[in-house]
Amino acid sequence: MKSLLRSNWQSGLAFLLAIPTAWFVFINILNERGFNGPYKASQPILENLGIKESLGLNINLLILFGPVAACFLTLAQVVKIECLFTDRHFHFHFAIRKRWFPILTGAFSLVLMAILSFYLFGENCHRQ
Repeated sequence: MKSLLRSNWQSGLAFLLAIPTAWFVFINILNERGFNGPYKASQPILENLGIKESLGLNINLLILFGPVAACFLTLAQVVKIECLFTDRHFHFHFAIRKRWFPILTGAFSLVLMAILSFYLFGENCHRQ
């Protein structure tokens, strides 16, 4: 049990970094669909944490860069890179360790980054 907890603390931290973004996306999707209860309940908390301010040391940075940091944390656990340098060749071997919690956490973070990217491009593309 100790080795399981010791090996998964980075994955747990990565998952915790991705949760605020997932919550923000979830309540905004529900708000657009007409279910504005979670949005209205979270609005005072998010405003106290600085959601209306520009980028600074506030919740906006966690929402934007939490999934990026989570992806890097899980990538470091899953990908194994071996390098071998000879006089004529460079050999790089990449392997993916089959550890499901970090892989699923990384995939969850990638999906959140894709949603934020689609929102960024969709919000700023105007038809004329």
